[in-house]
Amino acid sequence: MQQRRQPMIERFRARPMGAWGWLFFALLLAGPDWAQAASASGSQVLQHFFHQVRTVQAQFTQVVADRNGQVIKRAAGTVWIQRPGKFRWVYAGSNGQTIVSDGTQVWLYDPALQQVTIQPLGKTLGSTPAALIAGKDILASRFVIRDLGSKDGLRWVELQPKGGQDQGFTAVRLGFDARGALQEMRMEDAFQQETVLTFHDIRLNQPIAAQEFQFTPPAGVDVLKP
Repeated sequence: MQQRRQPMIERFRARPMGAWGWLFFALLLAGPDWAQAASASGSQVLQHFFHQVRTVQAQFTQVVADRNGQVIKRAAGTVWIQRPGKFRWVYAGSNGQTIVSDGTQVWLYDPALQQVTIQPLGKTLGSTPAALIAGKDILASRFVIRDLGSKDGLRWVELQPKGGQDQGFTAVRLGFDARGALQEMRMEDAFQQETVLTFHDIRLNQPIAAQEFQFTPPAGVDVLKP
């Protein structure tokens, strides 16, 4: 049993957008004021999102590459986010992980390990894409925010964790299109792996059922509370 428990968190952290390791994705979507976003900087678009977007529902694809650019993992799934602090991140497939926050605690369910890990939201708030997006502010107190200009038709902004904070990644880069919609998210971890997330079928500020942010561990699985 002990051998199964240790890999749980390590596996999660090793997948940049896999789970505790990444969940910043709601940002990725732009605010509704396209006219304003068209002339805004990357930082202004980011701020606009936090001020205007309260819920996000989207499909995502995820590609993880090693330090040499070789693809080591592909995945897809669905995300629901309700700020502040609530999210559900589901990877497709029978062994796909599920990460759920009710605004107070976070459940990480790994069917392959038959384990559910439960942690306070505060311990994961900066370490996953979903948690980052579900935050209540622009995160300036924990991240250095920097405009990167335009490239490949997108306007880019970078978030770097401030010193002494273990966020599970070393940098996050967000790419917004001309309308201000977030099209791409790139996250780098301490192993120099890069996770690239793209979002589609995005719905903003639509009601989300309360049960999406609740989780009951399946019968027979190990429930861990580190």
